Amino acid sequence: MQKSLLTVLVVLTVAAGAFGFGNQDQGMVTADKVVVLEVPNFYPAVDAHTHVGSSEESFDTAINAMDAAGVACSVNLSGGSGENLDRALAGAAKYPGRFVTFCGVSARGDEWKAPDIGEKFAQQIQQAHDKGAAGFGEIVKWTLFSRIDWDDPRLEPVWNKLEELKMPINWHVGDPSRYWRPQGPYNTLESNGYMTGFPSKQECLFKQEHVLEKHPNLIVIAAHSNYLADQVPYLMYRFQKYPNYYIDLSATCGEWGRVPEEFVDICKMYPDRILYGTDAGYRGGRTEEPVDMDTVVRNFKAFQVAHFLFYGTRQRGIPIPWNGNYGKYITHWENGFTRYAHDGVNLPDDILRKIYYQNAERLFGIKVADWKPAEGFTYKMGTEDLQPRERGGANEPPAGRRRPPATEAPAPAPAN
Repeated sequence: MQKSLLTVLVVLTVAAGAFGFGNQDQGMVTADKVVVLEVPNFYPAVDAHTHVGSSEESFDTAINAMDAAGVACSVNLSGGSGENLDRALAGAAKYPGRFVTFCGVSARGDEWKAPDIGEKFAQQIQQAHDKGAAGFGEIVKWTLFSRIDWDDPRLEPVWNKLEELKMPINWHVGDPSRYWRPQGPYNTLESNGYMTGFPSKQECLFKQEHVLEKHPNLIVIAAHSNYLADQVPYLMYRFQKYPNYYIDLSATCGEWGRVPEEFVDICKMYPDRILYGTDAGYRGGRTEEPVDMDTVVRNFKAFQVAHFLFYGTRQRGIPIPWNGNYGKYITHWENGFTRYAHDGVNLPDDILRKIYYQNAERLFGIKVADWKPAEGFTYKMGTEDLQPRERGGANEPPAGRRRPPATEAPAPAPAN
């Protein structure tokens, strides 16, 4: 089958990339939901949080999507280790300057209990660095999932090695705070929460902070802004105390869109410490029906454009890129879950340049400032997106999940 007919639709199957656990519904916003009413200014964006994996097909899909959306470079946080890393580096080499590859480590079962696990991880990191890996991660929820505590002394060789090699770590500690609260009318979860049997969010954060305190030269990129959009003073404390502490904005438009004023303040105070990121997942997953490449690319473009509209325009009612994340407005129901939108925060040009590419250039040793998309590039999604949605279908809540009852209009006053 030609590559133009794919059995992969990462648009709808990369949901696990957003939160990293069993997912009921979360997926990327699709092209039929994104309308460009205010065209963003162009910047050669570096997406500092993506999952390309290691297959040739995934890299081809990523490049087509990046070209369509005006993304100059993607940081592949799914480089992995061993042969997977070799394939990931080979795939990136096909497109010079378009990918930065991070590595992972490998451990299974009782290997997490080994007294020398940190030494083994440090060796794997050194080997990955020698092959060409630029960073370490995305490292996801080791403490939350009871693999090993972040501040376990056995991991000291890992932090020491990363400091020695000056390799940044993309570090995913937890999830939005609402996942530690009961589900209810005002707290709809798209996946299982952490009410019982898991460490608290603060415990995970504090164990991470023990490492930050002990290793001031460790370059940390806090995945998903450490999900601290609801704890802005604590995030500011971290920025102030740890000069090598950065955040990426992946999978947090919904979180930051609920506190836009605080988000703008953070960006103005610490513009050199924030990286654009989306959590786009280009790794393949099977679907029931073949999907053509044009549809895949168009949906990825819409996903990126929804971010650009939020950061760089005043447009109102922008769909949240990751379905399910809370926002300012409820727009409709889909698959039994509410969908949300927010308004653009319209960050200043000098801040956008830093967030989109200048900080990444400095941190990853790349140069994209002069990159331009192919002639004819546009952020517009097409006039067909302006057509009204039909009633019923995906916009109606299925059995078991109902909209709140509509408020009835008052009855007319009786005639005298």
